[in-house]
Amino acid sequence: MTQHLTNEELLDYLHGALTPQQDAAAYAHMETCSQCRSDYDAEARIGEMLRGHARASERELPATLKAEIWSRIRDSQPSAASRLLGWLRPAIAIPVAAAIALAAYFGTTMSNPGAPAIEAAYYLQDHAALNSTIPFNDHGSLTPVDMETAAASGTHETAVNVQAASYTADANQ
Repeated sequence: MTQHLTNEELLDYLHGALTPQQDAAAYAHMETCSQCRSDYDAEARIGEMLRGHARASERELPATLKAEIWSRIRDSQPSAASRLLGWLRPAIAIPVAAAIALAAYFGTTMSNPGAPAIEAAYYLQDHAALNSTIPFNDHGSLTPVDMETAAASGTHETAVNVQAASYTADANQ
């Protein structure tokens, strides 16, 4: 560093606010420059003088006032609001919130199990009804001979025997 340090650089160096590169350069410069070193020492003395004056001008509270404050602190009972706020501390509030969330989640899934269950008998009856209406199906209950006899007798009601199946669906699904 060929030029002298400014007052702001000296203060920043004194308070450790310079980057490591700037700090090293300022230190090296003060080792070789007596003027910057004396300015630095003067700034340091002013800072110490101000801190000493602040310590000397601190005022103590009167002993009776301190005693009164401490007695009120010891004798005070927590209010209902402060007791309630004690329950809201994270050590208690987080597990309670987790338990409430789990209860809400499992409570809603257990009370509403989803779509209504359809029994297997419905599907079997539906399949049997569809198969019985196909005339030449291998698994159908009608044979062509039965159809001829039903047509010859004039009663078509006996040709197809379908059992009634009931089904209810949830309209919300």
